Amino acid sequence: MGALHEAVHDAAGGLLGGIPLVFGGGAATEVADVQNWQHGRSQVVGHLPVGRSDSAAAVVGGTAFVVGGFDGSSLRRDILATTDGRHIHVAGRLRQGVRYPGVVAFDGAVWIFGGELATTDGTNGGPETSAIQRFDPRTGRTTVVGHLPRAMGHAMAFALGGELYVAGGRSAGVARDRILRINPSNGRGTGVGRLPHAESDAAVAASAATVWLVGGETSGPTEPQRTIYALTLS
Repeated sequence: MGALHEAVHDAAGGLLGGIPLVFGGGAATEVADVQNWQHGRSQVVGHLPVGRSDSAAAVVGGTAFVVGGFDGSSLRRDILATTDGRHIHVAGRLRQGVRYPGVVAFDGAVWIFGGELATTDGTNGGPETSAIQRFDPRTGRTTVVGHLPRAMGHAMAFALGGELYVAGGRSAGVARDRILRINPSNGRGTGVGRLPHAESDAAVAASAATVWLVGGETSGPTEPQRTIYALTLS
């Protein structure tokens, strides 16, 4: 279908007004560009305050929030907001800066699950957090609402059937296969199933009744996956 204006990896993405946007990412250094995809071509439409990779994004009420990430030397705590990719402002701050968190919009808030804490180029085997953070766009406040059973990064978060879930991820360099349902009132996780294979870093796409996990890794970038999993309620 074409190509991005600038090649990046570990970028965040969101859909605003039917237009896909790509926020930052990594290249030779961390990238600050915001790229869109429209009418069969990509162009740079805006810029983040600083380059960042390893972040994630979630859309709430027509606003995309870019969460977490790494600027080349430190973890980013600022949560960026935009409605068009051009005009970007700081909407809040994480309680704890993270990279590679699981992020999803749920019940009008942005939920951030775990994440890596390393400030080196690689994160495999580095420190992680178990914190579940919730950012409320209405107040601009972030609270820690609970903890995952273990510290981990690179997990996949999604909403399905009006419930909140987190799946897979990587802890101490080891991929996980557990699927947890998260109680939004206290952050407690209940095991409800397992993925067919342990994996992390899959892309997440959701419809009303199905969530797809696309690609991912088993034990790091040297073991990428071709699988596409469809998750439904049973």
